[in-house]
Amino acid sequence: MNHGISAGGYHSLDDFGWRLVDRDETSPKLRQTKVTVPYANGSLDYTGVYGEAFYDDKQITYTFAKDFKGLDDMNEGIREFVEWLSGIYNTDIHDSMFDEFHNHGSCTSTDKKPTKSGVYATVTATFDLYPFMVADDESTSTLIVGTNYVINEGRPVRLTAKSLGSWSTITINGETERVTAERVTSLCLESGMVEIEVDGDAAAIRWFEERM
Repeated sequence: MNHGISAGGYHSLDDFGWRLVDRDETSPKLRQTKVTVPYANGSLDYTGVYGEAFYDDKQITYTFAKDFKGLDDMNEGIREFVEWLSGIYNTDIHDSMFDEFHNHGSCTSTDKKPTKSGVYATVTATFDLYPFMVADDESTSTLIVGTNYVINEGRPVRLTAKSLGSWSTITINGETERVTAERVTSLCLESGMVEIEVDGDAAAIRWFEERM
C-alpha cells in the first residue's frame, strides 16, 4: 500500500493523489479518579479500583500535500479531498505506517492552505481516535477442559466466550465466569502467556489485540 491513510474504501494517495507529508500523534491520557480527604495529605487514587486503567481519546493530525495545474484544478482537488476527510466518522482508519493494526474514530477538523499560484496546496486533518490501535484480524482459541495457556501479544482486553457444549466455567487469575451462549465476559486476558482453567465443557474465546 502507498504511504497514506484509508477509510471507507478510499485511500488518500491512491484515490485522491494527496501525499502524506507529516504525522503528529498525541498519546492518550490516563483517566484518573482521585479524591482528597480533609485534614489528610495527598489524595486517594481510585483510578484502577476496578482492576484496570482507562484512557481518554488520542489525537492524530495528518498533513497532506498535492501539486496542481492551476487554481480551478486546485480548488476542486481541495474540495473533493476535504469532503472525503470530513465524512470519516466513527469508522476504522488504516495508516500505512502500521501493519496488521488500525485506528478507530472520526475526523474532527480540517485546515486547508492553498497557494495563490494554484500549483500547490496542503490540507491538515485532525482525528479523535480510540486510545489504542486494534488488530485487523481477530484472535481466537479453543479451550479444553483443564488447564490452558493462551498468549496475548497486546494490552489487557476483555474476552468474548462461549461454551462448546451445554456450559463451561472459565477461570483467569482467580476470577470465574460461567458461559453458555456466546457473549462478552468480564474476564480480562492479560498481556503475555495467560493460564486459563476450564470446567464443564470445552469453550471458545475470541478477542482483538490492542496496542498503543
